[in-house]
Amino acid sequence: MATLLCAIPILWAAVMDYRKRIIPDWTWIAILLIGAASAFLLPYPALLERIVGFLLPGLCLFFLAAKFGGVGGGDIKLTAAMGFCFGLYSLAVILFIALLPACIYAKATKQKSVPLAVFLSIGFFTYAVALLIYELICC
Repeated sequence: MATLLCAIPILWAAVMDYRKRIIPDWTWIAILLIGAASAFLLPYPALLERIVGFLLPGLCLFFLAAKFGGVGGGDIKLTAAMGFCFGLYSLAVILFIALLPACIYAKATKQKSVPLAVFLSIGFFTYAVALLIYELICC
C-alpha cells in the first residue's frame, strides 16, 4: 500500500528534477509521512530497518556530495525518505536498479551531475512491478 501511495510523489520528483533540476520539498515530505504512517500500520519493514534505511543512504550521499559534488540536497532528502518508507533492503534494490542507468547516462552525456530522482523513479517502478508480479505468482 505504501508503495502505491508513494508513486505520485516519486514520479513528480522525477519530472521536476528532469525539467528544472530541483526536487520539491513536498515530495520527500509526503514520502516520509507515508512511511511514518505505514510504520504504525504495517509490520514490515521493521522500525529499525526503516531508521537505518533513512540514515545510512542519506549520510552516504551527503558525504559523496560534500567530497565530489554532483548530488543535490533534494536527492539526499528523497533517498533518505524512500529509505524510511521502504526500509534499507528495499532501498538497496531500488538503488541497485537506479544507479546503473544513472552511471550510463552520466558517461553518455559527459555530465558530472545527473537528475538522480529520474533514475530513482526508474528503480522504484521497476521494483514495484517486480513486487507486484511476485505477489501475483506466489500468493
